[in-house]
Amino acid sequence: MHYKPKNTARGLVMHDGKLLLMERWRDNLHYFSIPGGGIEPGETPEQAVVRELAEETSCQVRLGRKVYMVKDGAYQHHFFLCEYLSGEPRLSSDAPEVMQDNPNNRFQPGWIDNTRLADIHMNVWEMVKPQLMRDLANGFSETVVEIIAPDPA
Repeated sequence: MHYKPKNTARGLVMHDGKLLLMERWRDNLHYFSIPGGGIEPGETPEQAVVRELAEETSCQVRLGRKVYMVKDGAYQHHFFLCEYLSGEPRLSSDAPEVMQDNPNNRFQPGWIDNTRLADIHMNVWEMVKPQLMRDLANGFSETVVEIIAPDPA
């Protein structure tokens, strides 16, 4: 049986020295995630990231360029720089996360100061964090950076 990789699109939104992240509390874990999600049938990664950011954060953004392609086993994740335009971070009322929200599974989008990134746990995105911290400090590459997740041992 052939398994089709699941593609997702993620948005890196910066504003006033802060990065827009989703703070999560799930099954007694506390961590941060980069907003985004699955690419729906007939949707491009570019369309998906704008839709996902609106759903998960209620923020309006202008799509920028792709900066990372993360390959994690069967999954491929497209990361885009996005320019913040407007909105206060909160889940939109039609976001799937609203239906999943309960005391053991909470979602809270918000701005995190770039200087705090080294100190926060990013769960599955820990593999992206070193590159992201370098790029926030020194500028993003003009070419897409490919990041390969280590095989789980």
